[in-house]
Amino acid sequence: GGWAVTGPSEVTAQEGGSLSVSCSYKPEYKLKPKFWCQPAFFWKCYTYIAQTNGSEAAVTQGRVSIRDNHTALTFTVTMSGVRLGNEGWYSCGVKRILLHRLWHIKVLISPGTAIEMSRTRGSAN
Repeated sequence: GGWAVTGPSEVTAQEGGSLSVSCSYKPEYKLKPKFWCQPAFFWKCYTYIAQTNGSEAAVTQGRVSIRDNHTALTFTVTMSGVRLGNEGWYSCGVKRILLHRLWHIKVLISPGTAIEMSRTRGSAN
């Protein structure tokens, strides 16, 4: 039983900063390709933002990189330079011949730069 792939249910990143998400998987999926996508109809993924080939080599596609760690049974996705428009639902998953295994994650982007945020945090509201 249990989920084949798991991760956080929600992650928040700072606008302009980077977002890092780690997803875990069961040992039998160690050598399968892992991916990061934005799900479409019926929570299925038709295109992948980034994907591995099943090895531990890091793959970078645009502002997104994905790296698998077979020892820890986790893969990590990093999105750099996140924008407010990147907010929404994403899925980390394992590719299988018949049915891909997915875990859905809500990505939230907090507006403003880190410098502005520390300024506001310092003042009493």
